[in-house]
Amino acid sequence: MQTPGHAVLNLALLGGHASPALAVPILVGAVLPDVPIAVLYLRERYVRGLSDERIWSESYQRPFWLNLIHGAHSLPLSLLGGVVALALGVAPLAAFFASVFLHALADFPLHVHDAHRHFLPFSQYRFISPISYWDVRYHGRAVALGEALLVLGVSAWLWPRVPGAARAGLAAVTVWYAINYWKSFPR
Repeated sequence: MQTPGHAVLNLALLGGHASPALAVPILVGAVLPDVPIAVLYLRERYVRGLSDERIWSESYQRPFWLNLIHGAHSLPLSLLGGVVALALGVAPLAAFFASVFLHALADFPLHVHDAHRHFLPFSQYRFISPISYWDVRYHGRAVALGEALLVLGVSAWLWPRVPGAARAGLAAVTVWYAINYWKSFPR
């Protein structure tokens, strides 16, 4: 799932639109698991000058990056963080970990060969899904369109429920999805 979609869905599902105090932790938790991927890509592409093919086939496969990325998508670790935050009575931290958990859960069925190890540190298991959010060999075009339509629908639902600045963000995500889909899946 695309990172901006995680932010929109998690904001709606976890009630960040109704609680401004929780909106930021929810948004950070929705985006944070993908930050190592963005850092890896930007570093390898613009500092080292590697091609996309080399980034994903070589750099991404290095143990350091895989462990960091997969650890950020760990269901047990995010669940543990949420339980500890609830036990301590720290609602923003609980919202953050709930958002990380939802991010990982949403990614679980949408990765084929790039599947994360969602059960670290207890298991190295990777669920190899029959569908992908990006790979056209595994229905990527249809899945990405479904994701874009879902995010558009949730954005429309959120629109009257969020303040003006957040509306600008929703509009930006919607435009980003349209442009990204058009660039990624040319006819």
